[in-house]
Amino acid sequence: MKKPVLAAFLAMSALGAMAADQTVSFTGANASFASTGPLLSGGDDVLSFDNLAAGLYDVTLTLSSQYTTPLVVTLNSNVVPEVFNLFGVIRFFGLQTSDTSPFTLTLAGSATTPALANYAGTLSVVPVPEPETYAMLLAGLGAMGFMLRRRSKP
Repeated sequence: MKKPVLAAFLAMSALGAMAADQTVSFTGANASFASTGPLLSGGDDVLSFDNLAAGLYDVTLTLSSQYTTPLVVTLNSNVVPEVFNLFGVIRFFGLQTSDTSPFTLTLAGSATTPALANYAGTLSVVPVPEPETYAMLLAGLGAMGFMLRRRSKP
């Protein structure tokens, strides 16, 4: 009986040590975020970005951090090849999002000075045009060329 009670007590006491996960909403094409709560105390912080239409996007992430070990950054399971200690700009091309799966940014690391540790950043997105857009553009240019050629003949 003592072991299950002890296990439950330890599990409940660990709730305060969880990472400061956040949900951040896009305003236009940008979403800004900053560290909250116990920074990286659970080993990683997970930020979910919502209020974005489903589609294909080119993404630019600007990130800065202080008093942390170098951060390992993952966006929608795409691991950034470098680790970030102070600041950096990261670009992802052609990331897909849907209404049910928003962009998820994971920052893994630890705080070297927990009282001073912080990070902040901005996620900017630009929609990638679909191939049909280019097909319609070419068809329109072809039709205009045909009309000009037809008018210029006597």
